Amino acid sequence: MQTELAADDVWFPAVRFADGGPLLGGEVSYPLPSFLTADEALGLAQSADRLIAWATAMKMRAVARVEEAVAEEMPPRDGSQPMRFGGEEAHALAVTEVATACAVSEGSAAQSVNDAVELTTCQWEVLEAVEEGKISPAHARVILEQARSLPAAHHGEFSRIALLRTRTRQGRLRTAVELRTSLRRLRERLHPESLSSRKASARRERGVWFTPERDGMCTITAYLPAEAGLPIFNGLDRDARLASARAAEADTYQVPGTAAAPGSRTPPRTLPEYRADALAYRLLGGSSEGIGPFRPEVVVTIPVGQVLAGVPAAAPFAHEAGATGLRTAELQGYGPIDADTALRLAALAPNWHRLFTDFSTGQALGVGRTAYRPPQALLRYLHSRDGTCRFPGCARPARGCEVDHTIEWQDGGHTEPGNLALLCRRHHALKSIGAWSYEHLSHGGDLRWRSALGRTYSTGAADAGAVDRDAGRAETAEPASAAKPPVPPPF
Repeated sequence: MQTELAADDVWFPAVRFADGGPLLGGEVSYPLPSFLTADEALGLAQSADRLIAWATAMKMRAVARVEEAVAEEMPPRDGSQPMRFGGEEAHALAVTEVATACAVSEGSAAQSVNDAVELTTCQWEVLEAVEEGKISPAHARVILEQARSLPAAHHGEFSRIALLRTRTRQGRLRTAVELRTSLRRLRERLHPESLSSRKASARRERGVWFTPERDGMCTITAYLPAEAGLPIFNGLDRDARLASARAAEADTYQVPGTAAAPGSRTPPRTLPEYRADALAYRLLGGSSEGIGPFRPEVVVTIPVGQVLAGVPAAAPFAHEAGATGLRTAELQGYGPIDADTALRLAALAPNWHRLFTDFSTGQALGVGRTAYRPPQALLRYLHSRDGTCRFPGCARPARGCEVDHTIEWQDGGHTEPGNLALLCRRHHALKSIGAWSYEHLSHGGDLRWRSALGRTYSTGAADAGAVDRDAGRAETAEPASAAKPPVPPPF
């Protein structure tokens, strides 16, 4: 591949694929980045992503063809020879060819071959979306990852709805992390086996493992039911934040006229460090001043219509809401859990907070206040509505976020849901200095952000407990055709 500078010193006239052999030719022109404005440079980065997506789709088609062609060109096996690789000789040969040609491990090559075969057969619609630049290769990997956990008969329906879910209701392309969270809920709805029975099977794989690491360290890994693991983590996180706050308060100022020796000042500990210390304290029986009983909080959100369906006196209301009994609930910070677990956690709860969700829309029903600091009831509402930091693409959990007044309190803003949003510390700071701003588009928590470069992005509420709005969209979407003409390259 060669690049040459244009006569006007602004555009590179081409990236000529001279070393790609006879199978790859042409050129791509692009402006010299050092001459671009910030917005133009951002546009060039987006165009590069578009080119990468197209090239990735071409690579997937080529890799899939490698296995197909190897199978066609292999000499027939001598009947006297034992069967190797479980009869998958062509697959094994294709993996080794891809690994050596692309200079990757055979494990990575096998993953590429498996992905390519799926994308060119049962998941061809996903591959076309990548080729057309509608989604990125990372989005495609998330869709494949979630689809594989379903029976093959459900892959097509899952992928069609998953492609719709790559964008929010406001049209913003979700990040791969956001998409994975959304598709986990879709997977629970489409899976033919109940969540309770799948959880019973998964529980048999629970365990704790120890791995020695370098420099006197180790890694301890635990595979636990979510209703056990999440409270443990939340409790450790609470201990860590309390210890961090105490350390900040105890931090003494340097005495005037004295200077600390170079390198003598210990850098402040991070929250993960404090969590590790809290785990050791708890399990080894240590003591730390200020650490009280281990009482982590977990929040389970159950659509009110599903609760009413189990109450005879409320049956008419449940029927009106469309409820048919408790099916799933949301464990805040994790996602969908089965009905039996939700009811068991509800029975063990020392008290209930009166925060319900409307069954037909999934929007939380909360209360408004006029005080500057939101009361606990309003905070619970915001945690349910927002779920994470509301900055576009940020997935930091609500428990680690701060409450922001959209219109600042000192500027006349009210402490009510329509003027509040949860932001992580970093994005709260960006909003506070005026680099980014946002406005509420609806009472349900939809926001429209404006960047420092003037670009706009929309984010929607978490909709904990919402019914699946995409359930009927796959059937009404325009049917795709497997015989569509090849997509031209984006250059």
